[in-house]
Amino acid sequence: MTTVSNSKALPVSAVVLFAHGSRDPQWAQPFRAMQEKLSVQRPELSVALAFLELMQPSLPEAVSHLAAAGHVRITIAPLFMAQGA
Repeated sequence: MTTVSNSKALPVSAVVLFAHGSRDPQWAQPFRAMQEKLSVQRPELSVALAFLELMQPSLPEAVSHLAAAGHVRITIAPLFMAQGA
């Protein structure tokens, strides 16, 4: 299940921050910090985090969850910022 960082009324628009993923759970911390910061800066958006591999939720899971929650506009923002191991 996707964690959406927005506790107010559900916005129509959402953004999914889409990162690569890792076996190391700590690897996701910078991306979770980005998710939180964007949620604060853009309260009109629901902000979710999704991963290409090795971590959950996957991109299809995140998008499905947001769509099922009633979002009609979902933007995907790739966050591939480092070379994999």
